[in-house]
Amino acid sequence: MEIEFMAKDIVCEVTEDNVYLIGFADDKDAPNEYVIAERAMEFDEQDIALGMDSYYFEYSDQSNSGYGLCSKVMLYQDKIVFSIKQGRMDDITLITVSYNENAVVDMKVYRKMLSDIFEDILTIQ
Repeated sequence: MEIEFMAKDIVCEVTEDNVYLIGFADDKDAPNEYVIAERAMEFDEQDIALGMDSYYFEYSDQSNSGYGLCSKVMLYQDKIVFSIKQGRMDDITLITVSYNENAVVDMKVYRKMLSDIFEDILTIQ
């Protein structure tokens, strides 16, 4: 199944816990659809032992979440496309989040943050 939604709000920040965080939501106050991606700057032994030494990805609730779920991420001028690894998120194979160009406050920071989170699976078009 392929999912598409328009993000009206985009969050791009480093949290107090030194975690890179990017979030896309269809509504800032009461989202029906959202994507959250985050990655710790450092991993401890427990993270590594539990397989949590990757990025965390969530679509709309924790039942659609986990670590290292995407096979690739494609960034375009006005959208981002997440290809989900087969069988990792029930029948979801692709999530496309469109947004207005002005929704991203600082494109340079946004691209850097995506690169830090997704590393070698991110392609910028």
